[in-house]
Amino acid sequence: MNSKLDVQSSEVALAYAGPDNALASVSRESVLDRPVTWWTSLALMLTALIVPVLTTEVPPLTDYPNHLARCYLLAFGQSDPVLNQMFSAHWQIIPNIAVDLLLPALMHVFSPLTAGRIMLALCLLLPTSGAVALSYAYFQRRSFWQIAAGFAAFNALFLMGFMNFELAIGIALWGAAAWIHYREKFPAAMIATGALVATLAFFFHMFGFCFYALLIGSYELSVLVGHDFRTRPDPRRAVKRASLLAITLLVPVILYLSSPLQHVQDAAGWPHLAQKVANFFGPFLDYSSAFDILTVIPLIAFLIFCVMQRRARISAAALIAFLVLLAIYVVMPRSIKGTYFMDIRLPVMMGFMVFAGFMPKMFASRKRVAVGVLFGALFVARITFLTSVWMHSQRDVDDVRQAIESVTPGSRVLAADVVCTDTPAWCASMPISRRLPELTPTYWHLASFVLLDRHAFWPNIFAEEGKQPIVIKEPFRDLQAVDSPPVNYMYLDSASQQIPPIVLKRFPFLTDWSEKFDYVLVLNVEGAPNLDHFLPNRLQLIDRRGIAALFKIRK
Repeated sequence: MNSKLDVQSSEVALAYAGPDNALASVSRESVLDRPVTWWTSLALMLTALIVPVLTTEVPPLTDYPNHLARCYLLAFGQSDPVLNQMFSAHWQIIPNIAVDLLLPALMHVFSPLTAGRIMLALCLLLPTSGAVALSYAYFQRRSFWQIAAGFAAFNALFLMGFMNFELAIGIALWGAAAWIHYREKFPAAMIATGALVATLAFFFHMFGFCFYALLIGSYELSVLVGHDFRTRPDPRRAVKRASLLAITLLVPVILYLSSPLQHVQDAAGWPHLAQKVANFFGPFLDYSSAFDILTVIPLIAFLIFCVMQRRARISAAALIAFLVLLAIYVVMPRSIKGTYFMDIRLPVMMGFMVFAGFMPKMFASRKRVAVGVLFGALFVARITFLTSVWMHSQRDVDDVRQAIESVTPGSRVLAADVVCTDTPAWCASMPISRRLPELTPTYWHLASFVLLDRHAFWPNIFAEEGKQPIVIKEPFRDLQAVDSPPVNYMYLDSASQQIPPIVLKRFPFLTDWSEKFDYVLVLNVEGAPNLDHFLPNRLQLIDRRGIAALFKIRK
């Protein structure tokens, strides 16, 4: 097969069936066709992505504060006499440690919160720019559609604080772009480089390795079957390419079989059909369903228009990868091996693939400008909305940090939550920054600041065996929560609220909790009636500020 076709990964032909050849050619003098215009637009898009990060010290990303706390321990825990009594580093073969490898080192150069924001910027820029690079590798040309990949940057998983996942798929996208661009020119070098990328993606996150394997595997298949999927592959050539691909991916497979994660056993959990449908739009979901619709409808309408009018190029390799992701998403459970939100990761990957593997064509300059203005305005509106939400959310962070100022180092703080199912009226009116619709609250891990600010213990830190590189020491290990969200504060009143066995399994410390902890930090307290008089014989209210209330346990 022609090497040029191999490099470009071929395209699914969607020919334009119209007589107006003017649509197919744009004047060479057009400003839109100048490389400087494209590069400037790309730079502006990437710069806009980090505006919300620059304006907010601690964004409302669900898992983010917990990652900060764990990496703070890895950076300073061994040298801190208080924290060293609670935690220790425990490195293993773990396919989920991107931030654990990078963020502690940054914390030795910058303040913990500044280092965290640098990592968040990388989580935004790496996959977005990777999608642009992959698109160029597929089509060997620039397009303003590639710049629209910025719409997928603030996806649902980023807003949930899944930093390892975001970094890993960024590595996968960049690695696949390099593989497609150089595979035919320097095959031996790319096999070696591909093996390194696969190993790095594995340690960053298991899904990153799987995504990388799918991207380069789909490219290899597209080379063998051609652009129309009807070419009969040469058996010898197919075996040779498959063998080299297997060699590239061998090391991570061996590492996984040797990792503790391979032995984790847990029943799968399945989402409702409505959740499955809603989460398909995960690349564009944020804090407002109405705003999501404003973004999604024009994008989908444009894609449908281009396909129906045969004004689209579609990479054969990208189409294979997209269809595989879609098929897996249909059957993927919500949780497996103790890991949650497994299925929604597939749509996020598909979101980046839409911008990498699809390219509009045959639009006259005026129409290109009109489409660009429309999507540019939508993108600016999205960034402005997110920036506003993040800036207003900073008040919750400040309230928590002020409320816990009296917590003493080395003490034990039980984190509790006023659950929305118990107070639906309040949750319908609470700040939108506190919840991602149909997904999860974003404030759950603000209790992490009892460790970051006060060097105290709280039971919800991410420290699961085989999943994070830290362990909790005795006697604090008995206080560890099996599940990371804070416990429903109503379960502290065992006299009026019987604790279900499944809750005791997730929070085993609830039995005689008042003897095991020194403080109780309750979050989302505006929705709790008469919280000031909650368990007065066991709890003394120390401070209450906005979202947070701190109680001292009476001994």
